Amino acid sequence: MKKIIMACGIAALMASMTGCGKSSEGSNSTDDSIVNLFGTINGADLAQAYAGLDSTQKAQMTKEDVLAGIKAVLMTDTAENRRGYISGMQIGMGILQNLQMMQQADVKIDRELLYKSIAEAFTADSVKDLAIKQNQLQGMMMNVQAKAMEKQEAEQRKKDEAKAEAPEAKANMKAGEEYVAKQMAADPEIKKTASGIAYKVQKEGKGANPTDGDIVSVVYEGKLIDGTVFDSSAGKAVQFPVSGVIPGFSEMLKLMKPGEKVTVYIPGPLAYGVNGTPDGKIGPNATLVFDLTLEAIQPQAK
Repeated sequence: MKKIIMACGIAALMASMTGCGKSSEGSNSTDDSIVNLFGTINGADLAQAYAGLDSTQKAQMTKEDVLAGIKAVLMTDTAENRRGYISGMQIGMGILQNLQMMQQADVKIDRELLYKSIAEAFTADSVKDLAIKQNQLQGMMMNVQAKAMEKQEAEQRKKDEAKAEAPEAKANMKAGEEYVAKQMAADPEIKKTASGIAYKVQKEGKGANPTDGDIVSVVYEGKLIDGTVFDSSAGKAVQFPVSGVIPGFSEMLKLMKPGEKVTVYIPGPLAYGVNGTPDGKIGPNATLVFDLTLEAIQPQAK
C-alpha cells in the first residue's frame, strides 16, 4: 500500500477547500471509522518520519508546530510564518487531496475527528496494532475508491447522454443510419454485426483472426459519409495494436484474416462517439467508412 501522505501544491489546496466545511453533519459509524483510521495511519507515518530528524531539525520543527499547521489546513485557519507550522500545512494539503476522493464517494468527513486521530498518533510513543489498522484502512479505502469511480462513471454517462441529444449529434446519427441503410439496400453482400457495424468483404483472406493483444499491419483509408477523406495510410501498411483503435475498427479487425480487404461502416457510438475529434474533422456521432486491408498479424507474446 502506498503511503497515504503525499505532497501537493497550493492549487491543490485551494481546490480541496472548495465546498468543504469544517465538519459534516450526519456522519455514521462507518464514516467515522474511515476518518479515524485515516487520521491514525497518517499520524503514525508522520511520527516515523519525524523520528528520523536530527535534534537541530526537531528544534526548528516541533511536533506542536507541525500539528498546528495540519490543524490550520484542516480547519481552514491562517498559517503563521513558522517552519514546523508550514510543514504541517504542506502535510495537511496532502491529506486534503485524499479527502477529495473520499468526498466523491460520499464519505462524510468529520475534520475534528480526523485532526484528533492524527494528533494522537503523532504524539504517541507508538500506535497499538498499527499493521492491523493499516490493513483495515486499506480495505475500506479500496471500497471508497470503487464507489468514487462508479460515481464518476455514472456522471460521465449522464454527460454523454446529454451530448447525444444535441442537435448536431442527433443529425449525424440519423444521417449515418440512413446512409448505411441505403448502402445495404443496394448491396445484399453487406453484412451487419450485432453491435451495429456493417461491412462488405472485398477480398477473402486466410489464416487466424487477430485478438486484442496482437499487433497488426493494416493499409487503410477513412472517409466521412460525404466522401471526405479524414485519414489514410497512403497505401502503405502501418502497425498498431488491435485494442488501440476505435471500438468499431477493432471489432472489424478481429473478424478479418490476413490478406482480407473490407469496406466497413462504423456508427458514431463505435467511432469517436458524442465528442467527435478535437480538431473538428469528425463531428459528434459521425458515421465513418473505412477501406482496410489486413496485411499481417504479429501475435502477442506468450
